[in-house]
Amino acid sequence: MKRRQVARRAGKPAWLALALAGVLSSAACGCERALPLPGLNMDRTMDEILDSPDFDGRLFFSRRERTRTPPGAIDYDIPVAPGVTLGARWHITDLRNPSVLAFHGNGETVSDYDSIAQAYANIGLNLFMTDYRGYGWSGGAPTLRGYRDDPLRVAEFFFAELARRSTALNVRAPRPILFGRSLGSGPAVSLASAYPDSFCGLVLESGFSDLRPVLALFRIDAGSQTLELHRQFSNNVKLETTALPALILHGARDDLLPPENARENFAAIPHDKKRLLLIPDAGHNNLLARADLYFDAINQFVGAHCRGAAAGRELHE
Repeated sequence: MKRRQVARRAGKPAWLALALAGVLSSAACGCERALPLPGLNMDRTMDEILDSPDFDGRLFFSRRERTRTPPGAIDYDIPVAPGVTLGARWHITDLRNPSVLAFHGNGETVSDYDSIAQAYANIGLNLFMTDYRGYGWSGGAPTLRGYRDDPLRVAEFFFAELARRSTALNVRAPRPILFGRSLGSGPAVSLASAYPDSFCGLVLESGFSDLRPVLALFRIDAGSQTLELHRQFSNNVKLETTALPALILHGARDDLLPPENARENFAAIPHDKKRLLLIPDAGHNNLLARADLYFDAINQFVGAHCRGAAAGRELHE
């Protein structure tokens, strides 16, 4: 049931090597200056930065993979741009139970969650996992614009499919739960902030708070656009406006995105329907080594905020 970790992926260990070399701590203390992206003019406009392919391999670590669809699951190709679709996989056990609209971590694909889906089913949840551009069997290449804009198209597709399937089965599907792990915390928080009435709760695992230390981690200097990137992408900024109940899970020994990220996100949420759980002895990628704590926390959260929630069949603010 343990998630296949990014650090074990052939050809994709660069981000972890940087973390282990102490880049994050040196960036935090100002000991090393971030370097401009190769070919990235620091005077570029925000549009040029959002569409730059230079972030692939520096901030995004895409990996192509498609496995056979497991029994009980359904694969989708979600249109997000002309000629570009994102791969997604929905593990369904019972649509009368809440579904989790999930965004995975860097270097991962939807296939990495095939075995984990059963653990969600064991606590009465369906899992809808989606890839980013260039990941899994998705088309295109990852950019900041796609990372920012595609989750809305994914959510619209998901709600349309949820409505279609629940109507065909004549069942009442409750409002879904948002989930984001690491890189995926950004899309999940964006949807939670913009569409709180469409979901019953938000679960974050190993998420980042302020984007600027993340850019420094990968030695990315966005020049004059750094503050605007912070405004658009930092989770602790977007969480200031969310009304959704939230569960924040983080490894107590995470040395890639230290637990202070979780504390900052927790503090940013402007209500008391929230819980922060630091998993003892866990790092960034091995929270499921304590699957008992992990899924017990999710089960309690769902029981408190999502079971019996109003039907969720459309995306609305």
